[in-house]
Amino acid sequence: MDNTSRFYGIAEIYSKSRSDYAAAFFYYLKNTLHIPEGSVFADVGSGTGIFSKQLLDAGYKVYAVEPNADMRKIAEEQLSERKGFSSVIGTEKNTSLPDSFVDAVSAAQAFHWFDADAFKTECRRILKPNGRVIIIYNSRDKSAESTKMLAEIRHKYNPEFHGFSNGISEEKCISFFDGNCKIFRADNSITYDRQGYIGRALSSSYSPREGDENYEKYIAEINNIFDTFSADGKLTVPISTTAYTGAL
Repeated sequence: MDNTSRFYGIAEIYSKSRSDYAAAFFYYLKNTLHIPEGSVFADVGSGTGIFSKQLLDAGYKVYAVEPNADMRKIAEEQLSERKGFSSVIGTEKNTSLPDSFVDAVSAAQAFHWFDADAFKTECRRILKPNGRVIIIYNSRDKSAESTKMLAEIRHKYNPEFHGFSNGISEEKCISFFDGNCKIFRADNSITYDRQGYIGRALSSSYSPREGDENYEKYIAEINNIFDTFSADGKLTVPISTTAYTGAL
């Protein structure tokens, strides 16, 4: 499946079910990385605009670069009236932005779908001198029992599943910067009710879609995870916001 089309048909549930990134990261942007308000970001693979919105809230200007029309449409509906927001049709290989145009490039929950070499070339083209790249994830704690069970179910129903976020490793993120990057981590654990947990599961590109042969069986197994690990109608999933930042 072409990476651009992986999320067709699930953009709405993606927007509703995916979580924000840890608020502490935006303090880190300003006070540790010293990227001031008003700086211009290219948020590449911006999807429904979850990270773009947080950048706008933090006072940055954002060019949200997204190839998938369904995802881009939701971002535009939610953010088009926000000062500093621009929606751009583009990919990690060709953002369509001008040379030396942005102060920073971000890739939130998207780098694992990219051609890393092509993305690096494009970052170098569109970044201003001394500009930085930020690769950021909300990453599950793989040792959590509920996460282990979910991984088994994903393997069962989709042979393309190679791990959460397509099996992205810390080593791959660090190697993008040739080993020279700063790493940020903050707890960002999420507590779901049943509907929220099912929605989050269905927002994955690896999940069966409604109407697929195994859809009902998949939903039953997701419900079983919730029943097994929830308490008082809530299930907390251990998650951390992890960001890798460096120059190229």
